[in-house]
Amino acid sequence: MLTPEQACSGCGCRGGPGYRGPSGRCVGWADIGRTCGTPPTTRCRAEGPNAGASEAAEHGVRALNARRPREQRQAF
Repeated sequence: MLTPEQACSGCGCRGGPGYRGPSGRCVGWADIGRTCGTPPTTRCRAEGPNAGASEAAEHGVRALNARRPREQRQAF
């Protein structure tokens, strides 16, 4: 019999985007663009990625760039 921890292992099994960030913690939908970049595999490791994770990361990067002055924008 599997324990709940064994049945749900990895970052994508509980509804998140499915990526582990550089800090070793799972990345949430709100932070995937800022933490991982676009594509999310730029700085994060995929662990059962969910549909829409790449689009969410791209949207997050665009939102970050819109807030920064043009000379401080980063190309992810």
